[in-house]
Amino acid sequence: MAYNSEQFELQAPKPPQGFLRQVLSKGQSFGFTKANTSIATSLAKETKPSSMKTLERNRDKTMYWNEKTLTCETLSNWSQFYLFIAGMAKTVMLFFLPLFYLLELAALIFGEGGWELRGPFFYDLTLYGLLPCLLIYGHFKLVDRGYLFLAPFLKSKILFELNRQTGMVTLFKKGNRKRFEHPFIEFDCVLISAPSPQGHLNYNLVLIHRYHEYSVGVPLHNFVDTNQTVSEYHRLWNMIQRYMDVSQPMPDIMILEPAREKDPTTVAYDKSTHRDPRYWRDMTDEQFEKEMKQLEEKQRSQPATGPELNIFQK
Repeated sequence: MAYNSEQFELQAPKPPQGFLRQVLSKGQSFGFTKANTSIATSLAKETKPSSMKTLERNRDKTMYWNEKTLTCETLSNWSQFYLFIAGMAKTVMLFFLPLFYLLELAALIFGEGGWELRGPFFYDLTLYGLLPCLLIYGHFKLVDRGYLFLAPFLKSKILFELNRQTGMVTLFKKGNRKRFEHPFIEFDCVLISAPSPQGHLNYNLVLIHRYHEYSVGVPLHNFVDTNQTVSEYHRLWNMIQRYMDVSQPMPDIMILEPAREKDPTTVAYDKSTHRDPRYWRDMTDEQFEKEMKQLEEKQRSQPATGPELNIFQK
């Protein structure tokens, strides 16, 4: 059953906390609210108008966030290894190889032995250093330009999914198999902080199921950096609640703009406010960045979330 902030079944009180739950929920609790219009700009500005146009042209590509689901994916271990190797190839090719060539060239000009001594090193450096790096990084650039058939091993795995239409939250495990699935209203949102090696606070925003002592939670913080301000995590939680709440229109952000015309509640709201269906998408990247900065300034003086909801039985 979809989550509706206007009409929901009151939840049972929180059960006594065991050790595992105490460890997982040790942090700042974010309660349920009647979400307002504030958004996490750190998430919203990741998708620019130019990249949105590319996504729209690629009709086979499914948006990670639409009128049905919000899906968080990550690359598989093999894919991450491939990106690491491609990054190393680029670094070696741009920094280390030029240095080695310059050193050998200097030794060739000013040293003894001439080409007979230095020639084999140039040959080996080119054959076993430059050519492999060119092949690896060239392959990466082709894949990056959209030739995905050249890299069938690049696969993603689903971390979790939030479903607006059913109101369910699903966490996945290896092989994209379900680890658990429960209604959205049964989760507690907790902001967990931990110091980084540099002494700064890093944050994790996690959904923890209230009535089961699972060893893991749903990592909402994957949508933003770990060093955002606390108010930005409040706005992220506000966005998530607004998205899951079928009594309210979806958050007004770029990635969701094509899906607005497919959600009944959002369609009715946009008609009543005469919203331009392509408000975000018809901007230039420069206009979009300027709009995001203005929105950030405006939101600093506004509440990050709406009024609190009491979802529990007395």
